[in-house]
Amino acid sequence: MRLPGAQAAWTAYVEGNHPLVYLVLAVFLLHGLVFWGMSAGFWAVDRFGGPAFIARHRIQSGKSRNPARGKVARNLALNQLVVTPLMLVALWGALSLRGWTPDPSFPSVIEVFWQMGVLAVVSEVYFYASHRLLHRPWWMKRVHRIHHEFRTTKAWAGEYAHPFEMVFGNFGTLTVGVILLAPNLATLYIYAVVATHTFVAHHSGFAVPWMSWAVHHDWHHYRYKEAFGTFGVLDRVLGTDKEFRGLSDGDEVP
Repeated sequence: MRLPGAQAAWTAYVEGNHPLVYLVLAVFLLHGLVFWGMSAGFWAVDRFGGPAFIARHRIQSGKSRNPARGKVARNLALNQLVVTPLMLVALWGALSLRGWTPDPSFPSVIEVFWQMGVLAVVSEVYFYASHRLLHRPWWMKRVHRIHHEFRTTKAWAGEYAHPFEMVFGNFGTLTVGVILLAPNLATLYIYAVVATHTFVAHHSGFAVPWMSWAVHHDWHHYRYKEAFGTFGVLDRVLGTDKEFRGLSDGDEVP
């Protein structure tokens, strides 16, 4: 059941704004709110040790191994204030070439679910493939090693990366499916929120039960030689999680 006036307001929003507003600016703001909102929350748990119902789900118990704060700040400023807006403009261009225009009507629940399902599958396959490539020696030495300066993950580490990785790996993971599918604008907004939540949760350092499963990617940062996928499905199928599968909850790992 829809709220009275919601459809009219959505139609006015879509038809009354330029794509730079409803696509580039809106997605930029949604991404930033989720990224920094979650990052601030996890920072507070790290800093103050609570609330206990989240703090008790910390994954690693040893001393944090992270790059210097100033280096992290400079890298995130470049990636979020320069690279991300440029890539969102490029996404607008790619969707325009596809002939995409936003539907002024809300999608049905069924439409949202199947479009989100397709986007999730494409992003999982793309991330696994591109991530495996970035772990090849040449790419690891020149590009991906920056991201792996976080051996102990922190929420903001999700976008601490070489600009090329930010474009090819991170942004590619999130946009290839969007370009192929050209989903409803409302679905695109939901996807932007869910995708940002996922990679922030995966780098948070906490295995919070009601958030996206973080242990798999935390292990990747700790060991960095396996567990290349987002959710672990392709790692299981292709056998790139053998050490991880041998672990049990509470194991001490050297």
